[in-house]
Order: sequence, then structure tokens, then C-alpha cells
Amino acid sequence: MQQQQMQSNNTVVVTGQPAAPANVIIHTQVYPQNYLAFAIFVTLCCNLALGIVAIVFSMLSSSDADAGDLEGARTKGRISMWISIAGIVSAVIIIIIVIVVMVTRVNKVIDASNINYGK
Repeated sequence: MQQQQMQSNNTVVVTGQPAAPANVIIHTQVYPQNYLAFAIFVTLCCNLALGIVAIVFSMLSSSDADAGDLEGARTKGRISMWISIAGIVSAVIIIIIVIVVMVTRVNKVIDASNINYGK
């Protein structure tokens, strides 16, 4: 870059050639899904133990993504998702078992009361 300087009355004027335009290429990384919201939902609504484990894997996924390990982040995100699904499925199974047990106990009580009053 060539510059010319001129001085007059304590004023410095600097002139130069304009710089060539630069091409800027911006690479954006697409962060893999970490399923944090899903893990928090499972923790609060379905299964506390599996939900906490899912949150841990979700946070590990975010850490790996921030460190640039996108494949590790995808893997840990999928693990978080499957643990969350397991938490929902286990909660549904437990609810079904509790309902079946309660219905059978109520039916036994009703049958026993009918037998006792029928005599």
C-alpha cells in the first residue's frame, strides 16, 4: 500500500490506495440435538432417576459440541433421547401395573363384602 503524506499548518493528510475487497467465508456449525427439554420433561413428569441421567447425557452432548466433537455430541444426544424414552415407558408400565393391582384389590373387597352380606 502506497501512502503519501503532506504537511501544512500542523495538519497531516494521509492518502493511500484502497485495499482490495476481501472474501470472507463463514462456516457455521450445526449443533446436534441434545434433547435437554425432553430430559427435563421426563425428570419432572415421569421418572426422576432416568430423567436425571438423561439430563447429564444432554449436558455432556452440549459440552462435546462446544469442544468441536460433533460426532460425540450426536452420540450422547441420542443416548439422552433413548434414556428419556425409557423413563416414559417405565413410568407408563408402572402406572398400568398400579391400576391393575388397585382394580383387582377393589374387586376382591367387593366380592368379599357381597359374600359376607349375602349370608
